[in-house]
Amino acid sequence: MLKVTNLSVSFNSPSGMVKALDGLCYTLNEGEILAVVGESGCGKTVHSLALTRLLPPGAKASGEVLYKGKDILKTEGKDLRALRGAEIGMIFQDPMMSLNPVFTVAAQMTETLRAHLKISKKEALKKSAELLAKVGIDEKFLNSYPHQLSGGMRQRVMIALALSLNPGILIADEPTTALDVTVQLQILELIKKLQKEYAASVIFITHNLAIVNNIADRVLVLYAGEKVEECSKEDLFRKPLHPYSEGLLNSVVKLSSKEKRLKAVKGAPPAPGKEFKGCKFAPRCPYASEKCKTRKPPLFEAGVGRLVKCWKYEDAKNG
Repeated sequence: MLKVTNLSVSFNSPSGMVKALDGLCYTLNEGEILAVVGESGCGKTVHSLALTRLLPPGAKASGEVLYKGKDILKTEGKDLRALRGAEIGMIFQDPMMSLNPVFTVAAQMTETLRAHLKISKKEALKKSAELLAKVGIDEKFLNSYPHQLSGGMRQRVMIALALSLNPGILIADEPTTALDVTVQLQILELIKKLQKEYAASVIFITHNLAIVNNIADRVLVLYAGEKVEECSKEDLFRKPLHPYSEGLLNSVVKLSSKEKRLKAVKGAPPAPGKEFKGCKFAPRCPYASEKCKTRKPPLFEAGVGRLVKCWKYEDAKNG
């Protein structure tokens, strides 16, 4: 469905261009849910904004993002507007900031539908009611304003909007962050159900590995703007290879664990734009050698469908 090659994003700053995403490569398969995980500031949201060409002014994206053979980074004007929504839908992290507070749910949904489909206002209103029903909201809430809805209901409206044009790809940027645990589970189950119904491919961005275990097929682990590990969900939870992936899993609460304290990943991610001779994770890595501090590792194949950016796997063989 999607092929991303050497995707890099830089932002203008007083000290010059600062790179927030560096040479990201991956493919998204048809009907797959791909989780993109990492700490805050690792480039997860920047990557999603680059895919939809929603980066702020002053940001520069390079590389190649192929969707149905067309490079999104080179798409402009009407073609780009047609791509957003109709081909790629997006659920943003905070629905209160994404929905317009001065327009009703009906106004926002019908505007989206009529911008892409040649239908009347009455037809758009009918379709809006049908879409709300799919996400578990009564049509009476069409005349409500965003502030009159709960957080979970606002997120359901965002999901209905994102899927309103039956896009091939759905990007969900931490859609459960602002919700309580019970509502989080409801939203996850809804996304999985609708993903199967619409046969969409999903890029699910999160920092919560419990959610990854619940929803994902495959996982990309990002650190400081770089991909450090790529594998199936099962492989990640059975045996994480990169020390950063291992640290993320060790910091998750386990009901079966007798440990009284969580094992946090020591230190903090580097500031964007900081130059490194070696591995960016070396200052925080418990296994770092002198080679890690002086030479930047490439991505090594460490099994079928497994890639890891760590010198520990320099001699790894498939299987």
